[in-house]
Amino acid sequence: MTKKKAVESFLNVLFADVDEEIYRLIYDISHMVSLGKREMLFFEGDVGRYLFFMTSGSIKLFKSNEEGKEAIIRFIEPGDLFAELILFLKNRYPVNAMAIKPSRVLAIDASKLFNFIKMHPEVAMKLIGMLAAKSKYLVKMVENLTLADVRERFMNYLKYMREKTGGDTVFLPVPKGELSMLLGVSPETFSRLLKKLTEEGVITVDGKKITILAALE
Repeated sequence: MTKKKAVESFLNVLFADVDEEIYRLIYDISHMVSLGKREMLFFEGDVGRYLFFMTSGSIKLFKSNEEGKEAIIRFIEPGDLFAELILFLKNRYPVNAMAIKPSRVLAIDASKLFNFIKMHPEVAMKLIGMLAAKSKYLVKMVENLTLADVRERFMNYLKYMREKTGGDTVFLPVPKGELSMLLGVSPETFSRLLKKLTEEGVITVDGKKITILAALE
């Protein structure tokens, strides 16, 4: 995707249209970044200068401890805005961001965008709305990990993906091993769950494609 198309896509996601003044601003304060597979976009603790809009590929946001154990926070897909907290906190990135496959993002200068937002509160309201939606997602994720068993966690994930895509066929955005980490289970446990759900006639699995055949309880 060209930078021009990336800026237009970003504005369509944010405002559902393309305003010429805002388009020119975003174009002037942004640049495209290409990442190879497993390349880091930023590390936890790095000074945050940019927020990002995903145009292609897939990125995982995660935290890790000194032993290298990872806790996946979220997978970023095309059309997602992320690291926008930098706009309001003017702080360091709270997580790591790594490309799962070759990816491209639009990097937007947070400081310059913040100065524009101060004069255009309607932009701030749109961003706050997006942050509120993400906060709701994170609360549900914590609830899912702490209160639900493995089956229920995956059922909830499939419900989320179905709502996002609008159909009964969903494509896992990442390899099953990565998804198992998001769900807080081992790859072996996740594989056994997929097999059990397939045998029960709840889903069919074809690589990353999952077709939902029955009610997700």
